Amino acid sequence: MALQGLSRALVAEILDKNTYKPTDKPSWLLPIEMRFQSFNEIGERPNVTLLSTEETKARLERWCRDAFAFLGPENGDLDSHVDKLDDLLSPLMICSFLIHNQKWSRDDIIDRACTLLDRLPSHPPELPFEITGKRGQPLAKDQYAWSSLRVFSRPSTNVVRIALFLVMQRDIPVGFFSAYLDDMTTLLDTATGLFVQSSKSPVDARAWFVLQAFLWVEWHQAILIQLWCDAKIQMKTGTSFYRHSIPLAMPGRETIGEMRPDYMCKWAFQLLRTDLSSVTQDFRRIFEIYNVHFGDRASRCNLKPIPASNDSSSSGLRVCDGRAPGNCQRFESDGVQEQSAHDADCPGSACSHPTWDEQSYKSIKGARAVSLEETDEKYIRYCPVTTETMAVSHVWSHGQGGRPESGFNFCLHRRYTKLAKALGCSSYWMDSPCIPTDMDLRYEAMGQINNNFLNSRVTLLVDRDLMNISIEPCSLEAKEAIVATIIVCDWNVRAWTLLEGMRGRWNLHILCKDNHTISLRDVVNDVLAYSNLTLISPCLTLQHYIPTTDRPVEGEIPPVSIEQATCLLNHRHATKDRDVTLIWSLVCGSKLFKTSVDFWKSAVGNSLSTGFLVSSSPRLRDEHGFGWAPSRPNLLPPTASTPTNEQYPAYDGDDSVWGRITERGFKAEWLACVIGRSRALPTWLRLKYFEDDLSKGLTYNKGGTSRLNMRTLYKIRSVIAPVFKKYPLVAIMLPCTRDRGASGPGLVPRPFQYQGASKGPLLVIAGSKDDEEWEWQFVHEWDTSYQLPEFVLKELLLV
Repeated sequence: MALQGLSRALVAEILDKNTYKPTDKPSWLLPIEMRFQSFNEIGERPNVTLLSTEETKARLERWCRDAFAFLGPENGDLDSHVDKLDDLLSPLMICSFLIHNQKWSRDDIIDRACTLLDRLPSHPPELPFEITGKRGQPLAKDQYAWSSLRVFSRPSTNVVRIALFLVMQRDIPVGFFSAYLDDMTTLLDTATGLFVQSSKSPVDARAWFVLQAFLWVEWHQAILIQLWCDAKIQMKTGTSFYRHSIPLAMPGRETIGEMRPDYMCKWAFQLLRTDLSSVTQDFRRIFEIYNVHFGDRASRCNLKPIPASNDSSSSGLRVCDGRAPGNCQRFESDGVQEQSAHDADCPGSACSHPTWDEQSYKSIKGARAVSLEETDEKYIRYCPVTTETMAVSHVWSHGQGGRPESGFNFCLHRRYTKLAKALGCSSYWMDSPCIPTDMDLRYEAMGQINNNFLNSRVTLLVDRDLMNISIEPCSLEAKEAIVATIIVCDWNVRAWTLLEGMRGRWNLHILCKDNHTISLRDVVNDVLAYSNLTLISPCLTLQHYIPTTDRPVEGEIPPVSIEQATCLLNHRHATKDRDVTLIWSLVCGSKLFKTSVDFWKSAVGNSLSTGFLVSSSPRLRDEHGFGWAPSRPNLLPPTASTPTNEQYPAYDGDDSVWGRITERGFKAEWLACVIGRSRALPTWLRLKYFEDDLSKGLTYNKGGTSRLNMRTLYKIRSVIAPVFKKYPLVAIMLPCTRDRGASGPGLVPRPFQYQGASKGPLLVIAGSKDDEEWEWQFVHEWDTSYQLPEFVLKELLLV
């Protein structure tokens, strides 16, 4: 449902009020078309004064209190609150549109902006709201209707300005509106904090709630349009594996999954919701589309029987909790019979089962593909992989897995032969008929996977859920169904298929119902161009499957950084744990490594984001100089007994300070609080080199150590006491935010925020015996009810 209060007249009025008239100034002195007023500065450029943290906080609170006044009972004209809030917010954006320089006419610009704004949802996801009525009773939720709040009745002036600015032809960077979105997040946080501190009377609570809703819809609509613009840029210029680092603004995120359809795998949904491109966390439209196709199906993970409990006379089913792939039958495929799948028109029982022609396989040097013409109902025969080969990427547990020695269903060969010819190919490659059991041949074939998919004419994506989607006719609804399905399908959650999809992205086709195929790029382009804007974010989670502008030269592997590869693999599963490092190395490049130690040693001399290291990934052991390095891209091998304590997957750490991998260890600057062991509690906390670093001004939370109360001191001691059993020195560390356009910190160091879900900052704990070499211990989520000490920017060598 689109916005109800959107009108062409409103958009035209805002455009006219914000259009620069060439007669206003000399033609050579043109204004900046759009700029933002920040709460941490005053004055006009170039005479701008930066405010302190305390002064900025005071300005934010003053703005929120002014807005609250429009909503309080003392305001006699409550019907005007939407206009007054809009007037208060509008000065944060200053526009002077140069429409006389545009190829579009005024009417064209208005029409294009209206079309874009009409793709916004009528209201954002609902904020949790509970206030206390008389005698402590919760106020009934039916006393207000979220979707009918008047602050949702029309888009704000600034949202319309953003739409007008972006529909004009212009060249802007990805994330252009980040500063404005940060301000909206900060205002929402400030308003929430003031509500918590307020009297909590029903009248005041309602007023604060409406203000939160106003700021929330502003952020939500602005970020949706920003993501639309970013997606257009990335589809035009090619994928950069950019992941949005915009902080989530929506409170109560833990309730988002309650609307998840039963058939949607919980672990796959975890992959979706933790992707940095899922910044809006708005999955309402995705759930609606998914339910149309799979709403009548039960979950596929509740398959494995468990012993009856003491208080029950019957056995139950193990319900997947979504915390680990090992808890789900969609991943643990012990009960799946190899080659149990058949083509739709095959009866199965009469299907022949050709096995490999070993001599044919071994007679070919290099990668082997299945020969379309020479394979028959008895033997699979081979030919070299070429640029005319179709590479097939499928999910083993869907019944097409196997080995060439044990055979391959002939109906599947007929299917892929027909599809290969239809797509202009002369052969096809697929792991089941092309990767033997023999370990030497297996590793040889696995080392060729990158090039097989990279150089293939077409990569065919095969997943049984996608094969249920009909593309006859090929409507926008069908393409939306493909997006809603692929982001949570089994194929997208596997590590091997991630690699195959990335390498084959230049011509990735999806196998749909009745063996019809469609290009993923065409699907995404149409959804970006015409669908509800809440589908943009899911499309961005697929960006690593979208091609760059130019296809690489044959044999050339497009580089992917360790941080990017790890971010992509942090929620993806490899059935065989021994394959994890192989896949990790292949996603990064062309060289295959069997051990994590060799993988990291090959990276000596490279830079690495400090924020990337902040995770609960296990570290390398007994390898001096690399004890800080994650031993795998995902968390520990998942099982049904996955611990209930919080897990923190690794993200790319983009915008954090870079360090360098050396033969001695990882050298980088961190915000560090170094603590020495002492028996006397009052002098228990002492900082090393504090005075020298303080004189340089490179500190965070200045004066924090002197403000620590005894409760906080005991808390710090409880966290680091185990480390003191082995080391005389402990460092509590935070990664530092990188200065824009540089690899190091800014003039005023500030912590880099962990990109995943956490209520407080993630601290890195390290120990040292000599203050020269530091050994990684663990990460700890800090309870924000406790104070933090002062941190000094300090170069440390992690070994």
